[in-house]
This record gives sequence, C-alpha cells and structure tokens, in this order.
Amino acid sequence: DSKLPSAVRNTLLELFGQIEREFENLYIENLELRREIDTLNERLAGEGQTVDGAELSKGQLKAKASHSTSQLSQKLKTTYKASTSKV
Repeated sequence: DSKLPSAVRNTLLELFGQIEREFENLYIENLELRREIDTLNERLAGEGQTVDGAELSKGQLKAKASHSTSQLSQKLKTTYKASTSKV
C-alpha cells in the first residue's frame, strides 16, 4: 500500500512507463544494429576481406549509444523537474 497521493503515484507510474518504453526502443535498436553488423561482417568474410574496421564500427556504435543515453538522461531530468514542480 502506497503512502503517496494517487495523483503523484499516477504521475510516477506514467513516467516510469515512458522510461521503460524508451529502454525497449533502445534495446530493439541495439538488436537491429548488431544484426546489421553481423550481416556486413559475413558479407565481408564471404568476399575474402578482413574485418579490421570492426573495432572502428564498435567505437562508432559506442559513441552513438553514449549520445542517445545522454539525450535520454537529459530528457528524463527535464521531465522530472517539470513533474516535481507541478506537485
């Protein structure tokens, strides 16, 4: 049983739902990117080429993921500040 007022509780549940959807989207995007990398690596291997650029690709993916994470973090902070000021 929660001691929070129902309006605050509902707002929190909505925000956590948004966070969960955002993580699901990132997870799906990550899976798709991994599949794409595997496909490209297989294509390169089939052509007899080496996969020296794989490390570069991983670095680029990490940079993109870091950028997405910082955007999500900023969005969450903004949403949190807006919701707490309403309460």
